[in-house]
Amino acid sequence: MNAKLKEIIDGMVDESKIVMVITKAELRTLLGYAIVAHLLKDEGTKGLYVALNIPHSAVEKKIKKMGADPLKLFFIDCITASIKTPEERDNVIYLNEPSGMLLEGAIKHGLKVLDGERNFVYIESISTFLAYNSYQSFIKFLRMITNEIRLYGLVGIIFMLDKELEDVEFNQATTFVDDIVDLRNLTREDLEM
Repeated sequence: MNAKLKEIIDGMVDESKIVMVITKAELRTLLGYAIVAHLLKDEGTKGLYVALNIPHSAVEKKIKKMGADPLKLFFIDCITASIKTPEERDNVIYLNEPSGMLLEGAIKHGLKVLDGERNFVYIESISTFLAYNSYQSFIKFLRMITNEIRLYGLVGIIFMLDKELEDVEFNQATTFVDDIVDLRNLTREDLEM
């Protein structure tokens, strides 16, 4: 990962705030892993990872391969239980689908696990949430989760793909975040350095 990207990531966690990261579809997964792995390398930092697209086991393998400790993550896994009976773990809540009501309860539980200045909540993808919920449910969920993150004094990182929402919807969603980090100009080489 290049120095400029490290500086951007460190800037995200300078204080308790909610950041919306906008990226290209082809880099979303790799960029998300890079951000989470970089944050976890700080001593004492833990995270709540809301896995909407990729099972927690795959995330753990990639994070470990990037040199970070995946045991510092608490997962809300919305994939595994819909495919097979999951193995119970202390650091994972399994949901059959990312419905707003189920996610809200799981996130509230996960937030209680985190404590510390640079701890974070990472939400993988807005589009997956919207595939299971109405736009109005999404806005209510976004309002709830951003307020919870702030109350706990954490950093929130929400990923959005380029042109994932219409302009009016995008503008409404951004009212809940403190900063928008546009990383659409990154290349795969920027992440692999």
